[in-house]
Amino acid sequence: MNIMSHSNERDLQLLRKFFLSLVTEGSALITKPINDLFLQIDCEVGELRVYDDQDELIAHQEVFSWAETGSSEDPTHEAIETLRELVTRLEQKGFWSKEVFARPFSVELVRPDFSLIEVLLFLDEDLFNLSKPLMEDLDEELGVFMDSLLGEEK
Repeated sequence: MNIMSHSNERDLQLLRKFFLSLVTEGSALITKPINDLFLQIDCEVGELRVYDDQDELIAHQEVFSWAETGSSEDPTHEAIETLRELVTRLEQKGFWSKEVFARPFSVELVRPDFSLIEVLLFLDEDLFNLSKPLMEDLDEELGVFMDSLLGEEK
């Protein structure tokens, strides 16, 4: 378990630098506002490919620890988890609020034919991405409120 998390942390650092390089002034690969980033994990060769909303390849990054662990059709759970963590960490640092990421904006994990595996991030001016613990508490409070409200009508 410890080896995996160490490897995962290394992959996260590598991918964080890779994503930062996509929008760094002077060497930016994303130069016009986009609404969607499509990510493809190829666990056969160990590579992450990033496409824009026109399905054009922007860049790719080798991730050696992913090589020969699966396929491009069926990425490993570990690779998907690493991407989920990366997208979340970048969100926490305000990365996705850069002007080049237009609203509404999504980051989607897709297969080579661009069929959806999972939406990793969705941002809109009017929508907020609420964390699960907050929603669980809200759900419980709403349940208590509804029970008391309905209890009064009996």
